[in-house]
Amino acid sequence: MLTPERMHQINVLVFETEVDAVAEAIVRMGLLHMVQMDEQEAWAGELKGYEAGKLRAGIDRLAVRISALMKDLGIRALPVSPSDEKLREVTTGDLTGMDDEISSLESSVKEAKGRRKELTERLERLRGIFNEVSPLASLGFPAQKTPYSFLEIHYGRVRSSNLTMIKQRTDQLAAVVLTLAHQGEDDVVLVIGLKADRLKLKRILREATFEEIEISDEARKESAGVTGELESKIADIQDQVEEIDGELAELREKNSELLTGYHRSLQVAQLYLKVKGYLKRTRKTCVFSGWLPSDRKELVEREILRAADGKAIIETVPPEEITGVKSGRVKVPVLLKHPGFFKPFGMLVASYGLPEYSFIDPTFFVAISFLIMFGMMFGDIGHGVVLAVIGWLLGFKSGRRNEAVGLIGKLVFYCGLSSIVFGVLFGSVFGLEDLIPQVWLKPMHDVLYFFKIAVYFGIAMISLGIVFNVINAIRARDVKAVLFDHAGVLSAIIYWGGIGAVSIFLSNRPVPLMLIIFAVCVPLIILFLREPIAAIIGHRRMVFEKGVMSYLMETVIEAIEILTGYLANTVSFIRVAAFSLAHVGLFIAVFSLVDMVKGKSGGAIYSALILILGNAVIIALEGLVVTIQAIRLEYYEFFGKFFMGGGKAYDPIGLEGVPDRNE
Repeated sequence: MLTPERMHQINVLVFETEVDAVAEAIVRMGLLHMVQMDEQEAWAGELKGYEAGKLRAGIDRLAVRISALMKDLGIRALPVSPSDEKLREVTTGDLTGMDDEISSLESSVKEAKGRRKELTERLERLRGIFNEVSPLASLGFPAQKTPYSFLEIHYGRVRSSNLTMIKQRTDQLAAVVLTLAHQGEDDVVLVIGLKADRLKLKRILREATFEEIEISDEARKESAGVTGELESKIADIQDQVEEIDGELAELREKNSELLTGYHRSLQVAQLYLKVKGYLKRTRKTCVFSGWLPSDRKELVEREILRAADGKAIIETVPPEEITGVKSGRVKVPVLLKHPGFFKPFGMLVASYGLPEYSFIDPTFFVAISFLIMFGMMFGDIGHGVVLAVIGWLLGFKSGRRNEAVGLIGKLVFYCGLSSIVFGVLFGSVFGLEDLIPQVWLKPMHDVLYFFKIAVYFGIAMISLGIVFNVINAIRARDVKAVLFDHAGVLSAIIYWGGIGAVSIFLSNRPVPLMLIIFAVCVPLIILFLREPIAAIIGHRRMVFEKGVMSYLMETVIEAIEILTGYLANTVSFIRVAAFSLAHVGLFIAVFSLVDMVKGKSGGAIYSALILILGNAVIIALEGLVVTIQAIRLEYYEFFGKFFMGGGKAYDPIGLEGVPDRNE
C-alpha cells in the first residue's frame, strides 16, 4: 500500500491463426495494459502492424449510428460482461447485415421523428395564436390594421369553388380559415395567420382571387368562432403527435433487444481491434507486449496458452531487468490499490497526479493527516454528526449511485467522524463550549499552546515529505538528488538544525554554537560547492558554463529560497489553529445575535431561527473552506517536497466497465 502495485512486462509470440482467440482471451480477462512494441524495442519498428483500417472504420461508423438510434428511441445501453458467451468477433459480413437492418430502422425513425417535429412546430405556432386571440375573441376583431403583435388577419370574399384550395394550402401553415357567411357563389371568410407567413398568405389569397372587404359587425360577432376553430386544430394535431409517439414506442419495443445486442457486439469488436492494433507481424506469427500486475501473471499466461492451444511463447520480465525502464525511457504503468477506507483519499492523491512506479504512494499518510487537520479545524460533535449523516447517505446508503459521488460521500462521512472525535477532545457541541467537559483543551482558552501544536504538526508533515523525497531519490539511484535536492539530506539538516535552534532560543536557553556551525553553516557551504563535489564524484571536469559569478549568484538565491521556503511552509500550518479559532469565533457571533433578540417580542422563535440558520451556514461555508485548506496543505506543503507526479496510469483493455464511446 505504500508503493504502487508491483508490475511485470509480458511478451507473447503466437501464430497468426491463433490471434483471434488470444485477443478474445485478453479482452475477457481485462488485465493486460498493452504497449506499442516499437516504443519499447527498436527492432519492432521494422515489423508490420495489424491492418484493419476498413473494418475498424466500418465498426466505428455503425457504432455511432446505433448509439444515435438508441438515444432517439430512449433505449438504455446494457453493460458487457466477460461471462457473456455470445460475444464474438464481428466480421465484414456481419457489418453488412447489421447495416441493412440499421438503415431500414433509421429510415422509419427519421420519417416518424420528422413528422413529429413538423407537427410540434405547427402546434406551438397555433398555441401562440390561440393564447393571443382567445382573451379578445369576445370583443370582436378590430379593423384590418390589427394591433396584435404577430397576427396577419384578412377578411374578404372568395368564390366557393376556391375556398377548398385556400384551406388545403393554408393547412400546412399556422393559419385558420373561418367561413362567416354564404353569398350566392361566394363565401365571406376570415383568414388569420402569422405575420411571418404574410407573403405566403397573400400569394395564396391572390391566386384564389380573394377580395378584401372591411370587417363588418357581423364578422365581429362571429370572431369568437376562431377560438373554437383553433382548439379543434390543436386537438387534431395533438392526436397526430400521440399517434406518432405510439409508432416510436412500438419501434422501441420491437427493436430494443436487437439494438442493445448490436451495440454490445460492436463494443467488443472495438476492443478486439484495439488489442490487434498493438500486434506486430512476421510472415506467420504475431508478437505483442504489455504490463500486468505481478500477482496475476500466472493467470494471464495460462489463459493465453489455453486460447492459443498451447502454440505460444510467453516471457514475463520484472521492470528491474528491462533496459528501457532503467534508463528512464520506458515508463511502467502505475496501479494504486487501496483498502475500502483509503479509496476516497486515493481520489485526492489522483487529483494531484500519479506517482512514478518506483516512488512512494502517499495515500495512507494523506488519509491520517487530512483527517487530523480537518478535525482540528472543525472540531464539533454536533456538526460532525451532521456531516457523518450526509456522508453516510451519499456514500453508504444502498442503491445505484455515481462512483465519484460515493467516494465524496465516504470522504464526508470520515470527516464527520473526525469532527466528532475532536469535538469530544475540545468539549464542543453545536458551538456550546460548556455543555460537556473537554478531554484535551479549549482552543479559545489555550491559543498559544494550540498554535504551537499546529506548528509542530507542520514540522512533522514537512519532515515526512523530506524523508519520502530521499527514499524516492534512492530508489531512482539519483545520488545528486539524495544530497543536494531542495528536499534532500543537506536541506533536511539545515531545516532540522534551524528548528532546533529556534526551539532552544524560545525556551530562553543559549543556542549552542556547534549546532549553528554543523547543522546550518556547513550544509550551506556544501550546497555552494555541490557542482564541484558532483564533478569529483562523477570523475569529470568542472565547467562553469555561465561563469563563476553567475554560479555563485544562482547558488545564493537557491539557498535563500530553501530557507524562506521552509519557513513559509512551516508557518503555513498555523492556519490549522487559526481556522479552529475562527470556528469558535463564528459561534460567538451567532450566540451574540441570539442574545440580542431573545428578549424581544417573538424572541424565542427568532433565536431558534438564528441558531438553525447559523449552524447551517457554518457547516456549509466553513466545512468547505476547511476542506480546501486541508487539501492545500497536503498539496503544497507536503506533496511539494517529494511528489513529482508524471506516473502513467495502468489502463488494461477489457470488458469490465466499458463506456459508451459515443456518449
